[in-house]
Amino acid sequence: MINTNDIQTTNNGVVILNFEDLIKKKDLGASIEKAFGYHGIGLLVVKGIPKLPELRDGLLKLAPEYSSLPDSIKEKTIHKESNFSFGWSHGKEILKPGVFDEYKGSYYNNPQYDTPFEDEKMIQEFPESCHPNIWPVEDFPQLRGAFMELGQLIVSVGALVAEQCDKFATKNVNGFKDGTLKKIIDESKTCKARLLYYFPINEDQTARSKDSWCGWHNDHSSLTGLCPAMYFRMNSDKIADSDIPCPDVNAGLYARTRDGEEVKVIIPKDCVAYQIGECSQVQTGGLLRATPHAVQAIKYPESQNIGRSTFAVFMQPDVDVILNTPSETDNCAVGQYQPGMTFAEFSKATIDNYYSDK
Repeated sequence: MINTNDIQTTNNGVVILNFEDLIKKKDLGASIEKAFGYHGIGLLVVKGIPKLPELRDGLLKLAPEYSSLPDSIKEKTIHKESNFSFGWSHGKEILKPGVFDEYKGSYYNNPQYDTPFEDEKMIQEFPESCHPNIWPVEDFPQLRGAFMELGQLIVSVGALVAEQCDKFATKNVNGFKDGTLKKIIDESKTCKARLLYYFPINEDQTARSKDSWCGWHNDHSSLTGLCPAMYFRMNSDKIADSDIPCPDVNAGLYARTRDGEEVKVIIPKDCVAYQIGECSQVQTGGLLRATPHAVQAIKYPESQNIGRSTFAVFMQPDVDVILNTPSETDNCAVGQYQPGMTFAEFSKATIDNYYSDK
């Protein structure tokens, strides 16, 4: 039974963890259960993280700047061989069946290691995870430092959240080995970060569904860190005003609960959200549960000249890590999972659902 007296939430009911409590290793099991358990929305936020506001401000402003560069420059960083999992990507992801996403651009890289592996065979076999980072060194040199610093901060706090998940799972799952999830994050060389920019919608007057900016999906990583979004008023390709309020109260991130309710999730500007992924669902035997989430676009005409930037960090196992439930049986309710899968196999089965050549 959850002791709700010790659980802090936002005005919208999202569970809050305090960074200081994580550092002090306070038992936050009740909060973990409320956020990540069967009846949770699969997401919580951490407040009080040092340096977060300035690092968020420094990186998210770069997203509209890079996205507005000439295609001839951005094309230098497109990497089809990794299924567009490194460098710049636009219009390659499937928003919903048969619909390619033209609404946003992404810049992907490993936030911790520029060259995680030297083995060429491994890089060729697992390009989505093991390829070296691709940076616009000559055309946009400011991107690397801002991307890596914020990414590494989010990973370090994510390891503390995973430690709390481990404690909770150890108490509640027979056969779960304490430290399993934190070890994944501490030892992984293949974390992936994604800087996103949602382009202004200046002419489209269609109705906005919950999945109009990003389709409904579960993250397949162990834990995802989400930086609070930043909205911009754009003057052509230039930023006229930054970090403005979203002009449409219905736009933004949504999560779908176990009973099918679609809940609006607001991440406070001074927090990072952490979303549980399907790898953790597998490894805890379904105790912790990933939930579908999507992003709704700003409706027209409020969407005119308004861009949106955010940053997601996917903390995930290395490619050769074998995913097993604690009982070695498939009782975790993750559709694409098969017992004994490596993360590379699990990841490929997931990515194939979202990407295709155009």
